[in-house]
Amino acid sequence: MAGFGVTVDLARAVRDAQREFEAFGLDRFPRAVQFALTGVAIDATNTFRDRVPEIFHGPNKLTRDALRYNVDKDLLGRVTSVDEAKADVFVLPLQSSWLKYAFGDGENVRQPGDVGIEAYFGDQNSIRVPVGQNLSSTFGIRTRGKDKIAGSDARRIAAMAAAGYKSSGNFGPGGWGVFEVKPGDKAMNRGFISGAGIYARPPRAVVTEARSRVRDKLDRTRVRKKDRRNVENRYSLTSAPTTSFTAAGGRTVEVPKVVNQGVPRMLFLSTGAARYKPVAQGAWLDAMTKAAETMPDRLARELTDRLSHKASKGR
Repeated sequence: MAGFGVTVDLARAVRDAQREFEAFGLDRFPRAVQFALTGVAIDATNTFRDRVPEIFHGPNKLTRDALRYNVDKDLLGRVTSVDEAKADVFVLPLQSSWLKYAFGDGENVRQPGDVGIEAYFGDQNSIRVPVGQNLSSTFGIRTRGKDKIAGSDARRIAAMAAAGYKSSGNFGPGGWGVFEVKPGDKAMNRGFISGAGIYARPPRAVVTEARSRVRDKLDRTRVRKKDRRNVENRYSLTSAPTTSFTAAGGRTVEVPKVVNQGVPRMLFLSTGAARYKPVAQGAWLDAMTKAAETMPDRLARELTDRLSHKASKGR
């Protein structure tokens, strides 16, 4: 994964300890280096894990546990030279699909269709950026951190969007529906549309009900009597409009007119690419550097253990 590999200089720590270890045999020192290097990798991994909640907004368990280290016990027993000593730290394959954008030396660009909730939507040519406040106020969907939602919630919104604007399957809690606005659509010219994306359509009601809501709102607010009278006259219930359509058999059916009770709210912004700063790179480099600084002490402890072992054997 780009930017994840870190090179640390352990040569000085190794040189300083090597002469002391040679008194116990050449095979002892490579083992000590391997053991100490494994400890460095473990410390760096644990330090980085502790900082994950500071790096990311509301990381889930998969992200918190993404970084792993490998303890090669067989290598500890068979290593014969310092050059063979190594310690592996890696990001699990699944998590690397999104964490790769958090590492590197510069800005990372995510293209549509790579990773994310777009998989649930029919259009794979756009990235969907959740608008947390609107998702919560319309469908009660809570974002995790800054802009992450559960896959089940994304799947539900995508299914409603696919059902179409007027479909009976396009209704959620409180009567909110879902529709999509694509670049170039006529809806882009309407004042309440702020760009291409997935929108929540407000609940609908017959005109008399909608006007009643206006009157109720007036009763709950301080409005001058003169102004209240003007507004009430404007929303008089004496002439509820109707609309008609032709049913099967040519029969004309007249029904009360239905209107939206509010304006649409954007749930997901559609964009051609997303850019991410390597927010984890500095924390990982810092964790590895500080862990590497413990290498001399680790080798010194190994030497002390060897001296204690030799003394106990009376050699």
